[in-house]
Amino acid sequence: MREKEQGVALVLVLLIFSIMTVLSARLVTDVQHNAARITRYTQNLQARHYAMGAEQFAAVLLEEDVAQDRSTQRLVDHLHESWALPQPQFETESGDIELVILDDQGRFNLNMLADPADKRRKEALQMLVRLLDAQGLDVRLAYRIQDWVDGDQIALTSGAEDAVYIHSSPPHRTADTALASVSELRLMDVLSPEEFERLLPLVSVLPTSDGININTASADVLRALSRRISQGDAESFVDGRGKAGFSRTRDALRHPALSGRVASSVADHLGVTSRFFSVYIKARYQDSVYYLHSRLARTATGQVTVIARETGSFPRWVRTRQGPEG
Repeated sequence: MREKEQGVALVLVLLIFSIMTVLSARLVTDVQHNAARITRYTQNLQARHYAMGAEQFAAVLLEEDVAQDRSTQRLVDHLHESWALPQPQFETESGDIELVILDDQGRFNLNMLADPADKRRKEALQMLVRLLDAQGLDVRLAYRIQDWVDGDQIALTSGAEDAVYIHSSPPHRTADTALASVSELRLMDVLSPEEFERLLPLVSVLPTSDGININTASADVLRALSRRISQGDAESFVDGRGKAGFSRTRDALRHPALSGRVASSVADHLGVTSRFFSVYIKARYQDSVYYLHSRLARTATGQVTVIARETGSFPRWVRTRQGPEG
C-alpha cells in the first residue's frame, strides 16, 4: 500500500513539475512577445516623430519661399524654387527620411466644379471634359462629378444622381457638396482601378475652388485649357517656362504655344501662385517605416497650416512628378 502511495505521489510531483515547466515557458514567451511589441511600438513612434519633423521642415521651406518672394517683390511659385526641387535623403540616428513636396494647384482641382459662380463652374466642367478626353478616359466622369457636388437631384446628360447610385453595390447617394477626397471618384462607377490610377497624378481636391498654377501644371493638365492645345504645344510651353516662371498669367498666355488658344473665361481659372501643397514623407527608424501624406495650406503672409494627414505608402506616381519638367 505504501508503494502505491509513493507511486501516486511521484506522479503528482511529475505532473506539477510538468505544469510548472509549461507555465514557465509560456511566461517566458509572453515576456518575449511583449518586449517585441514594445520595441516595435517604440520604433514606430520614433519613425512617426521623424515624419512629423519632416512635415515641419516642408512648412518652413514654404514659409521661406513667401519671405523670399516678398523681398524680391515677385510673388510667384514655380518648379525651380527650393521647395519644389528634389530634396536630399536625410540621415538620422538609426534611420533616414525622404520627402517630396508637390503643388496641389499644379493639378486640376476637381472642386472647381463646385464653384458657386455658374459661369466658372460650367467652364471648369468643360476643362475637365477636355482633360479626360485627351487622356483617353471616359468623359462621363466629368458630368458625374458635377452631379455629385451640386445640391440638386437633376441629373445632367451623362451624369448620375441618387436614383442611379442606390442600385449600386453597395447602395449609396451623391454627396451634394464639394469633394473631400479623390477616392470619392471610385463611387461614381465610371473608371476602372487602372484608369483611376492613371488619373490620380492629374487631379487634386482642394477645400476651395482655387484654379491651376500655370507655372507648375504638367503638359497633360495644360491640355485641359483648350482643344487647340496639342501635346506638343503643352510640352513646348512647359519647356519655355524657364527657371523663373511667369509672374503674370497674361504673359504666360502670350507664349507661342498658348497664344490665341485659351479663352478669357478659361484664363480666369489660372494663376501664377499656389496656396495648397502636398508633402509625401517616408521615415525609417531601425526596422520601422512610417509613411505620411500631409496636405498644407499657405496664407498670403506665408503662414503654413496642416489641413489633413493620412498614412500609407507613396503613390507610385509621386516621385515622377517631383522637380522641374523640361
